[in-house]
Amino acid sequence: KNTYQFFTEALNEQAIRRAQIEGALRKAIEQKEFVLNYQPQVDIQTGRLVGLEALLRWHSPIGHISPNEFIPIAEKTGCIVPIGEWVLKEACRQIKEWEKQGFPNVKVSVNVSARQFKDPEFILKVKTIIESYKVNPQYLEIEITETVMLNVEESLQVIDALKKLGVRMAIDDFGTGYSSLNLISNIEFDTLKIDKSLIDHVIDSQRNWSLMKAVISVGNSLSTHVIIEGIELQKQMELLKDYAVIGQGYYYSRPLPPDELVRHWDQRNALWKANH
Repeated sequence: KNTYQFFTEALNEQAIRRAQIEGALRKAIEQKEFVLNYQPQVDIQTGRLVGLEALLRWHSPIGHISPNEFIPIAEKTGCIVPIGEWVLKEACRQIKEWEKQGFPNVKVSVNVSARQFKDPEFILKVKTIIESYKVNPQYLEIEITETVMLNVEESLQVIDALKKLGVRMAIDDFGTGYSSLNLISNIEFDTLKIDKSLIDHVIDSQRNWSLMKAVISVGNSLSTHVIIEGIELQKQMELLKDYAVIGQGYYYSRPLPPDELVRHWDQRNALWKANH
């Protein structure tokens, strides 16, 4: 009412692409188009592999679509619930497969959206998946962002139920959301993941480095593991090597398919042993 708007062809193209993605998403699980890649999480001081993050990739019939594009659409349409359930199943299946192969037992982190977290059957689904694949729950970590904690009472109940199952909990993108430090200190989390935006500028910004050290101190004071995301340069790693933190990023490895990850890590360990 009482406005005017200009139509541009770009708006039409965006609407068409969104409709294409939405339609393709609804068939993607059935067509087995999703895969999980895994990115290593490494103890910066020892170089030891301590965890993996499962990252969703889509071999779409309509061309390359990044998670940054299709996940928000899946979230808005509700497709994220069955997709998220598939991710949990596939991660647990892979944990069991690596166990049979003798690959080091490390936790695998799975991102869970706010919509999944609010699913009334979410706890039951997690429990059923763990039992179905006979996975030790301590090797499964569920990542949520701080924004999920906006409904504190409801979120606390879900987190408590997951902890009782033996599942680990992580806060992703710590420092960029809305939760207060007081709230974080009263929740039993196992891991704080510091957002990539802080590490990006620590080399040339004393202010950012001071913020990074402060957030690391918060994590250590809460007796949680602290993961620094987005490490890409040796200088970034060297700044952090005196701190009890875990590194994740292209400096160590890009996200890899399961078989490629095993080969990469075997080669990396052999090189490390040769140099030490």
